[in-house]
Amino acid sequence: MIKQLAGVIFCMMLIFPGGMVKAGGFGGDDRGTPGYWYAGETPSNIDPSKSPLVFVHGYNNSSAVWHEGNDMYEVALANGYETAFIDLHHDRDMWTNGAILADKLQEIFHHFDGKKLVVIGYSKGGVDIQTALVHYNAHPYVSNVISLSSPHHGTQLADLAHSSAAWWLAALLGNNNEATESLQTGNMQYFRSLTDSHQNAGKNRYYTLGGTKWGSFGSASYWGGLYLSVYGKNDGVVTAVNSRLPGASIVQEGGWNHTTIREGSHTFLVFKPFTTITQPAAVFSCPEPEAASSRPGIHSIVKGGKAVSAISEQFTVEDNVNSITVSFLSEKNLSSLKLISPDGKEYKTGKAYKEESDFFKDAWIHQFEIEYPEAGSWLLKAPANASYLYTVTLNSPLNDKIQGMSEKSHKALKTKWIRFGFDSSGKKLLQKAKGEKPGLMTDSDFSQEGVYNVTTEINGLTESGKPYERTIIESFYIDQDGKRHY
Repeated sequence: MIKQLAGVIFCMMLIFPGGMVKAGGFGGDDRGTPGYWYAGETPSNIDPSKSPLVFVHGYNNSSAVWHEGNDMYEVALANGYETAFIDLHHDRDMWTNGAILADKLQEIFHHFDGKKLVVIGYSKGGVDIQTALVHYNAHPYVSNVISLSSPHHGTQLADLAHSSAAWWLAALLGNNNEATESLQTGNMQYFRSLTDSHQNAGKNRYYTLGGTKWGSFGSASYWGGLYLSVYGKNDGVVTAVNSRLPGASIVQEGGWNHTTIREGSHTFLVFKPFTTITQPAAVFSCPEPEAASSRPGIHSIVKGGKAVSAISEQFTVEDNVNSITVSFLSEKNLSSLKLISPDGKEYKTGKAYKEESDFFKDAWIHQFEIEYPEAGSWLLKAPANASYLYTVTLNSPLNDKIQGMSEKSHKALKTKWIRFGFDSSGKKLLQKAKGEKPGLMTDSDFSQEGVYNVTTEINGLTESGKPYERTIIESFYIDQDGKRHY
């Protein structure tokens, strides 16, 4: 009898390899097996006006993100909701995950007796959801979609991770993959061009929440928030404006960081009014949100690479700068790292912590904050071989002036560019193209279809003749017709 039962179970696993459901009791596969989904406990009294809630995780995490160190599941259950949780690939793009999700949403829809679902996506999960509904025709199973800080227009941290300065470190930390490539702002603008005008785009109601808080030094969202601050309000991973979705309603943009926005005690009651089916999608309309922009103010210097012996890096600070913040990231805790001013004064970092947020996770971050820095060439030194990235954020009156300058106003413009691709397994292919030359690249330099990541190094002279430098990192997508999306 036991052998027969085991045989039945084995056959069921073969028939339903990705959808073993633990209905009526809470459980899950915390290994994050893509396609696995499970239901939460059934509430004691099911309210027919409340839709079943399906929770979709984001980049670099699994379905466990909703119930381990998070009370989202508990709050939903206490409010009388049926729930389901699904695992997707943590490092694949929206096309791979969208196809899996579309298939599983149909299963979950039938599991809940054909009741329309409300799907809640955290971070990249919101992009995966829209892909499933629009491009893989899962829209009939869903009424509303709620996205929590989803990078609907990408995130500039993905641009940074794929830049020539950060590539070595990001790759070492496992953050150069299909998912981060897809979240570059240029690629997401191409995705928007394919999605926003699609015939299925208006068949569901979408609601967005965005965060504007990134915490203090040492918190999980601090460094990312500091880097993104030149692009606008952000939660440490995604700017508020990039979390907005064309055609969607903005529920709220408030003081959440990229972690707290997914926690039930922080946001469930905010999006709860949109978890019932009270209005057909055909009569729903909302104003167009403010357009996202990937162009920053020019406030920073960004450099990095792989040191084969000792680290020795120079950067230039112009005159009349109010302050600089130097953030140095490496896979090692470099207690010997020093910052040396033009007159030879040494600064030792007293601040260091290990990054916990999705991008550059597990990097050690060392930080220097200098008021009224001396003009001239500054030096970062450490007697260690390591992959590293550093950013210098300058609080300078020159920033606004640089923003309005023409290309010819700069003493020199040096552009580095690189194109990465991934095969169907998500493994990085050889670099398709790379180059470095004076001046800005022209359209003729970008002819192949795909995502391009461009770093522009600006070097110039102030009105008093002092040298300065800045860095701009951008991404864009060249489609099959040669059109650029950015």
